[in-house]
Amino acid sequence: MTHLIRQNDGKSDADAKRILELILDISGAPPQPLLKSSVVGWYGTSTPGVFNPRTGRLDGTVKNKAVCFTESTLAGLRAHRDLFDVKYGISFDRDNLFAMGANPCINISDAYMRTQKLWHITGYPKHVYNFIPEELQPFVNIIHGQFDATHEREWRYPDNLNFFWPDIKFVFCPESEFGTFLPLQNNAVPCLFDLAWLDRI
Repeated sequence: MTHLIRQNDGKSDADAKRILELILDISGAPPQPLLKSSVVGWYGTSTPGVFNPRTGRLDGTVKNKAVCFTESTLAGLRAHRDLFDVKYGISFDRDNLFAMGANPCINISDAYMRTQKLWHITGYPKHVYNFIPEELQPFVNIIHGQFDATHEREWRYPDNLNFFWPDIKFVFCPESEFGTFLPLQNNAVPCLFDLAWLDRI
């Protein structure tokens, strides 16, 4: 399960390296590594009126922060690397993340998520979004004609994720930066891996 630092948004290599150092808390004594959650998914990109079955109104809670991971194969990691200009990231054991509360995303057609109803107050049509319990909201992705991210094989952890260095299985960085991340290793774990090496596979 891999968390990658995307650089297709203008981040330099130095920016991405610094972000990974902050995530891992390299200079901490003792280190307190942390992956901070961000706004994600359907409930993060739209401002839906969420139906609340307790009140019967569109005032339901929106919970939309999580940490994202991909359950990609090596070929999938190469595709992510190329699409998002990635050089840095970390990987965890899938079962360990699952035990901590991470789960696969729920990818569902938007036809199941919303209907159009005549809004009695204005007389105009309004989209009504089906109720999803707030515990599941961070995991929801909607599939429609302009968006389908099922190829990402995405998992999420629905909060900030505290972890320890021994939880990490791989650190992804350029080979020239291995020296920075060697202090994480104990008996060669986590493995340091340059994503450029995926071209050899």
